[in-house]
Amino acid sequence: MAGFNVHLAVGAMAGGVGVTSLMVAGLVDSQVGLLGFFAAMIGGVLPDVDAEESIFLDLAFTVFALLGSFFVMFSQTGVYSVAELTILWLVTFLFIKFAVFELFVRFTVHRGIFHSVPAGVFFGGVTAALLIHLFRLPERAAWLAGLFVFFGYLVHLLLDELYSLNLLGEGGVLASFGTAFKFHSRDSWATASMYTAIALVFMMTPGVSGLLGELFSKATLDAVGARFLPAGHWFGLPYWNIPGQ
Repeated sequence: MAGFNVHLAVGAMAGGVGVTSLMVAGLVDSQVGLLGFFAAMIGGVLPDVDAEESIFLDLAFTVFALLGSFFVMFSQTGVYSVAELTILWLVTFLFIKFAVFELFVRFTVHRGIFHSVPAGVFFGGVTAALLIHLFRLPERAAWLAGLFVFFGYLVHLLLDELYSLNLLGEGGVLASFGTAFKFHSRDSWATASMYTAIALVFMMTPGVSGLLGELFSKATLDAVGARFLPAGHWFGLPYWNIPGQ
């Protein structure tokens, strides 16, 4: 499998190309484009969240613990004193950072259900739901971010499969081939739970079919295709001109 830095770099590159294409087509502005770019980067490393030695997993739980502890503390500001709120924040942070983290690591297996296509759908939906309900972003911008998380997720899975082909190494195709880009895991309970979670998340979010129709419409594809390569000269320099263009 590809390493963390490779996944981060490839996710950033794929997200940059995707966002630039939508900006060229006039579908997003620079602010939404920047959100989509970072979403693709996050999606590009998310599938390794179930790896016990994952850099992203440790970082994700630290951020989650910080956000969760502050949320709990702020929700109780009218009830407890500053000293009590500080203790409440610390206890919540330590509980999430260590107890919840340990449970997650113990009950997940690397390249299990979190390393699959439905997990990408789940995290994309969760991203949209959080941005809509917690951060009050417009539905269109939130779903674009969710779709870019899913896009980065797919890039990660495909990159792992490409590494499994072992094209530059000896010994042929690796045994891990086929374990990255999949729609279920060996654990039927985990698979059923993931698909149930997807259904619940999408029940809490507005439909995305309209946005998908806009993104993949003929007008959008024509606009991107017309601007994907330069017409005539590269960067306006005649000696970079490619014959036939």
